[in-house]
Order: sequence, then C-alpha cells, then structure tokens
Amino acid sequence: MRAINELLRNLQIKPIQYQKIGNATIVTTKDRKYVIKKNKHPIYDYLNQRTFSYYPKTRVVGDYEIAEYIEEIAPTPPEQKMTDLIMLVALLHTKTTHYKLVEEYSYQDLYESIKGNIAYLEQFYNQKMDMVESEIFMSPSSYLLARHITSIYNMLKYSREHLDKWYEKVKDFKKIRLVILHNHLSLDHFLNNQLISWNKAKIGPPIFDLYILYQNTYLSFAWEEIFKQYLSSYPLKEEEKDLFYILISIPKPLEFTQREYQNVAMVQGQLRYLDHTSHFLEEMKKVSK
Repeated sequence: MRAINELLRNLQIKPIQYQKIGNATIVTTKDRKYVIKKNKHPIYDYLNQRTFSYYPKTRVVGDYEIAEYIEEIAPTPPEQKMTDLIMLVALLHTKTTHYKLVEEYSYQDLYESIKGNIAYLEQFYNQKMDMVESEIFMSPSSYLLARHITSIYNMLKYSREHLDKWYEKVKDFKKIRLVILHNHLSLDHFLNNQLISWNKAKIGPPIFDLYILYQNTYLSFAWEEIFKQYLSSYPLKEEEKDLFYILISIPKPLEFTQREYQNVAMVQGQLRYLDHTSHFLEEMKKVSK
C-alpha cells in the first residue's frame, strides 16, 4: 500500500476509499474511481500504435498501471453483448496480426504439449475407471461416470487423431500467424464496448482467445453463429480452425471431492460440455462441406 499511496500522491489523486479485488486495488476519490495493478504487460503503447483503443484509459507509472474504473452504463441483452464482444476480438486480431518463423514459435512444441496433455488425460480416466470398477457399491457420481465414460473416451480419441492430422499438415510450414491475445475473455471483462483485465495478455495464435471464450460461454450461446460472426471479420486458416476444434474437444480431468453432490454436478457439467461441443463440431462439419 505504501507504493500505491506514493503513486497516488505523485498523480495528485486523493483517495477516500480502497478496495482490494484479486490483484487489483480499487481507489475511490470524490468524483471517480481508478483501478491500480502491477504492470506486468507493457502492451498499451503497442495497441495504440495499432490503432486499437477499446480499453480503459490507462497510464503506466513505474511498476504500476492505473486505469479508469469501468462500470456498465446500461444493461445490454447478453446475446447482443456477445456479438459485440466477438466482433471486437476479431478487430483486435486483425489489428495485431503478424507472422513469425516457426523457430520462434514452434508448431512442434505446441503439438507435443497438447499431445502430452491428451496422453495424461487418457491415463487419468483409465485409472479413474479402475477405481470406479473396484467399488463394491458405486456412488451416484461413479455410476454416472461409468455409464457415460464412452463419451469422454470418444472425445479423447477425436482430439488425439485430429491432432496428429493437424501436425502432418503444419509441420513443414515456415511461418505461423500470431496476434495479441487478450487471453482472459469473458462477458465480465467486456464493459461499454471496452475490454478490461489485460493482465494475462500475450502473443499467440488467434484461436486461443476463442478457446478461452468458448470455455466461458459455451452453455449460454449458440456458438455456431458466434463462430461464423468471428470468421466473417477475421477468416481463419484451415489449420487454425482444426486446432480450435481439437482444443475444445479435450475433456478436463474430474477431481472428485468428499462432497458427493459436488461430484455429481462435476460429472454432469463435463457431460454437458462434451454434448454441446459434439453438436458444435457436427454443425461446423456441415458448414465446411
């Protein structure tokens, strides 16, 4: 707090209230609010250079960034807000697109990382099923998992086989398309047509922003239309779409707790995700024909 107080004095900002939320400090003055965070990503100059200004006015002073605190002016229907968000993400990617040699951003490293994760999950679920089958009386969550384990195995098989096909397609490429990734996309981080919470921003393939947004919103929106809206402004290459489909098809590990109600909800959530994703992949297959 000492460093923040010194920063505020230097900027002649007189606080009347502080609030700590995560890694941010919300400072209230007589007439406005500010958000102060450690400046981990000196990205704003680059965004300005690329004429992308859809984020709160931010000043970087020493080790900190101080930005206007954004509050939603008026409620927006979620479907409209989602449309506005995906189009803004497409604009961000358009404005920051660049290419690097694969030696600087390796397809092989990406392939091996994803393949290792799939192999881990296959082993994880094999061990989980060994434990389930050893139970004399199955718990409700174990029974639910046992009944539907084929869905999980099928998606792991899909992701493994398509990952190998994807790598065969890209392994001899000399360049890779990269963008600035917000890397923390959700409706909560989109207010008044501005993206907030840039602390996880990085450079990477554009589909990683889509992957995070899909994970956060798949249950609430028809992603077939959302994806088409994005593609209408930022067409993805076939290998980029393939990688997106692979990533969203990978199930998460189910870490059971001592609370059976939570375990059942966890399995149901996983099955719901796989069902939505299977439907999305089928719809995208129809579009590509």
